[in-house]
Formats: sequence, structure tokens, C-alpha cells
Amino acid sequence: MPAGFHSDDSEVASLRDVVDPTVPTKQLSDLTLEQRAELAVKRLALQPSIQLAMIGAGMIDKERALTEVKNKTKVGRLLIEIEHQMIRNLLEQAQKKDAKARHPRRAKLKANR
Repeated sequence: MPAGFHSDDSEVASLRDVVDPTVPTKQLSDLTLEQRAELAVKRLALQPSIQLAMIGAGMIDKERALTEVKNKTKVGRLLIEIEHQMIRNLLEQAQKKDAKARHPRRAKLKANR
């Protein structure tokens, strides 16, 4: 799944690329609204289906989600934020997993406290 952009803006970067310190990627906070929308569209398009209920917006299926994000409507901007929060969560999980892999004894000591 796309999780960011390469530093040279050549293409989207996978989660594996974003967490790899040897692959130059942009920070999520550095992305423009246009890039954030593009990233959300790519992620939503890869979903087999989407069924989401939003207060005030009603039911949102995949087609509507893509349209809302592409047009950057109020609903679209909320969907963009949801996707970016998901990416932040995935990045945090990957970083924790990497820290445990590099320092298994330290992680075990913390768990026992």
C-alpha cells in the first residue's frame, strides 16, 4: 500500500520504503494537500470495497469516497485525514517492531515492568 512519496516526487512510496532509512522519502507533514489527496486516492482505489457511514454525509461507498477525495470536498478532506492517520499508525507500529528487533532484551525488560 502506498504510504508516502519518494523525496524526488518521482512516485509514491510503499510503507516498506517509508520506514527504510536508506530510501529517501518525504515526511507526511511535508506533503501538500494535493499530494495527500493523491496518496489517499491511491490507497482507497486499492481497497476491494468501502462502506462508511458519516454523520451528516450518509453512506459512502468506494466510488463516492474517490470522488469526494479527488474534489477535496469537506467529506473528502476528512477521508484524507483518516487515511493519513492510518499511515501514521502503521508507521508507529513499524517503528516499534523495528526497535524491538534491534533491542529485544530492552523491549523484554520494559514489558516486564
